[in-house]
Amino acid sequence: MTGQLACSSTDTTTDVGTDAGTDAGADAGTDAGTDAGIDAGMTEWRIFRTESIQNANLGGIAGADAICAAQALAAGLEGEFKAWLSTIASPVAGRVTPASGPYILVNGTLVANDWDDLVDGLILVPINLDASGVLRSGEVWTGTLANGASYLADDCAEFTSGTTGVALCGATNSTTKTWTENITPACSTQLGLYCIEQ
Repeated sequence: MTGQLACSSTDTTTDVGTDAGTDAGADAGTDAGTDAGIDAGMTEWRIFRTESIQNANLGGIAGADAICAAQALAAGLEGEFKAWLSTIASPVAGRVTPASGPYILVNGTLVANDWDDLVDGLILVPINLDASGVLRSGEVWTGTLANGASYLADDCAEFTSGTTGVALCGATNSTTKTWTENITPACSTQLGLYCIEQ
């Protein structure tokens, strides 16, 4: 019985002392320091145009987001990226977190000063670099008006059809509202995507 009490006393000391110190010190320091720094420390948000092109059967919003995530990862870009893509039920303005600071190309060129500047109908430079910084021309699927709202018309069955219908696209050589709100090509057209950091 005495041996059990001694063992219990030693374990308690270890848990309250060394282990608790580790939990309250190093681990807590990591959570409150490094992780919080990553979450709260962003000062710029990147936008790129995909290197790939495809018809409008993107697998819906989730499929388009996956394309952006994969291309960012392949280029070594850390962080979360979503497609600048809207359906009638899911506008960009409702599913993308608005940035409080500047949006930039991957080479650091300023695109817009913040979210409000991004959706005011004008941007500072065309969004024409891919995740690796390579110049890409051509149009991109957006389904998105210049203010971040959905284009309230056919959107290629919520971007799951590559055969029938039309959807809104943007022009990667534009700095006016046509950067996102340009023409409505057929769903079979091979276009890229814009990807925006969260």
